[in-house]
Order: sequence, then C-alpha cells, then structure tokens
Amino acid sequence: MGRTPTIKDVAKRAGVAVSTASLALNGKPGVSAETRAKVLKAALELDYHPHVAAKNLADGRTRTIGLIAPISLEHLFASAGFFMKLIKGMHQAAQEKGYVVSLYIAESDDEAVINIRTLIRSRGVDGFVITNPTFSAAYLGELKRYRIPYVFVGRPVEKAPYVDSDNVTIGRMATAHLIDHGHKRIAVLCGPDRFTFCQDRLLGYKEALAEAGLQFDDALVWRSELIEEEAYRVVAEHVLEAEITALFAVSDVQAVGAIRALRDRGFSVPADIAVVCVNNTGLTQHFSPPLTTVELHEDRLGYEAARRVIGVIEKEQEERPLLIPGELVVRASCGCEFQREGG
Repeated sequence: MGRTPTIKDVAKRAGVAVSTASLALNGKPGVSAETRAKVLKAALELDYHPHVAAKNLADGRTRTIGLIAPISLEHLFASAGFFMKLIKGMHQAAQEKGYVVSLYIAESDDEAVINIRTLIRSRGVDGFVITNPTFSAAYLGELKRYRIPYVFVGRPVEKAPYVDSDNVTIGRMATAHLIDHGHKRIAVLCGPDRFTFCQDRLLGYKEALAEAGLQFDDALVWRSELIEEEAYRVVAEHVLEAEITALFAVSDVQAVGAIRALRDRGFSVPADIAVVCVNNTGLTQHFSPPLTTVELHEDRLGYEAARRVIGVIEKEQEERPLLIPGELVVRASCGCEFQREGG
C-alpha cells in the first residue's frame, strides 16, 4: 500500500500552490471556480482526505453546526417536508465552508437547554442553528451565557440573530387571495400561541381583513397543534356553526386535517369552502384537491441560517435579521375557477 496522499500532492497534480489548494478545499474565497474544480478533481483522483482531527486541534474548532429542533417528534415528523428542505439548504452552506450539520431533537425547551449545555461543555459544536423559537425560549439564556455563535430560524421574542419567513406578509397574502375571490367569512386555523410564526401569520390575516374593510371575528380563529388529527378535531367541532366560505390554515399539515373534517361534515372543497395554507411540500402538491399554498423557500432559510452562523464563528461581521418573502402557489383547493357573488 502506498503512502497517504498529502495536500502537497493535490496541489502538484492540480498545478497550483499549496496555499491555493488549501483555500479551494476549505471553501475559502479568493479562488476561481475553475481552479477550485481542478483542485477538487485532483483530490478525488488521489483519494485525498484532510486530517480533520489535526485540523480541528490546530484552530480549536469542530467544524460542526448543531441544528436544534425544540419540538416533539410527532411535530417533527408531521413537518418532515419543511425540515428536509431546511436541512438541505444548511448542508449546502456548510459544505461550501468545510462544515457539517448535526441534528439534535429536543421535545421541550428544558431538553433543548440540556442539549445545548452538554454540547457547549463537550465542545461538540462550534455554533447552533435553532428552529421554532417559542415565547419561553429558556435556552436563550444558555446561549448568551456561554457566548457561543447561534442563529434562530424563526423570530425569537428577545433580541437575537435570526432568519425567518416574512410571516406577517405571508398571512396577509394568503387571506387577501381568498378575499380577492369573493370570500368574506374566512376562518383561520392557527397554531399554538407559543410559536411566534403562528402569531405573525394570524396578524397578517387580521391585516388583510382590515385592508378589505372586513370585521375581525375572534370566533373564526380556531387553534390546534400542528398535527393533522388535532386540526381535524378542531375544524369538525367548529365548522357547522361557523357559516364560512373559506379557511386559511397556517400549515399544510393542518390544511390536510381540516379538509378531511370538512368532507366528513358534508362540505365540498373548494365548491363549498375554499382552503389556502402555508408550506409548499409534496403533501400540498399531491393531496386531493392539490392545495393552494404559500411557498416558504425553506432551503434558502436553511442556507442563510448556516451561512450566518458560520460567519459569526469565523469572526466575520454579524448581519441583521433577514426576512425571506413567501410566494403564492395557486392550485385547486382555493376554487379560483368558481365565481362567487357576495361570498
């Protein structure tokens, strides 16, 4: 067996300086795309693998980002489409900079505190991306106390770095679409108050009603956990007395449960009740009827969150919070082809 190839061998095969090869292999700026491709090709041909342990000892880094998801397993699997795209974006940004992403599930805020404390003390990660911030967010104190880099995906209640969907605008966009097609009695199937994105989408719903001169009715705000069966139960309980013509669900999983309940109560979607939701996943595309929804671009959320936390780790300038706009995707569930009079 021959000797293990070194970075000098990679540089020689690619026809570049060792310093250039190092920059290319570590995803650093200052190297053209053509040169980077040559270096990566040479590394593959030589079966070169950097000595990660030695590299980490040299600068005290693990080159690992911890993704903390402080939600129950039931919620995590129900939102699998969202997390798959989020992690894909994070992986892309991490790979560009020579980092990896590790997922840690915490079924409560207390468990998130324990995970974060353990990972910090063991030096298991260089920084965190944390999803689904709640109004309690007990783990925020741990992050600030240990001064470790972190970025939230979602708006935290305290001042902290974050990347989020523009949830107020998303709620307003979805509701306005229904209003524009003649609906005046629109229920909103909202998630738990503890999640900031649920509050923000509800605020957007209220703003759309106000802009259209429609009266807000608290009786049309229905709340459920972000799981299908709970959404089914809540809609089935309320819909017969509500006299609505449309429903805005703040998540795709809730929309599926809602439509099942509407059908079981004798309503046709969209002929009797139109439905719009948020999250553009395989679930929304292949459900019957296909769901009109707001695309969140979760891959970009993940990419920006990982890019920003790596920037903090590497002592680059910290950036302001970023809101990513949603995009309305019109399908059959809103019934746009139906012309209504009066709603």
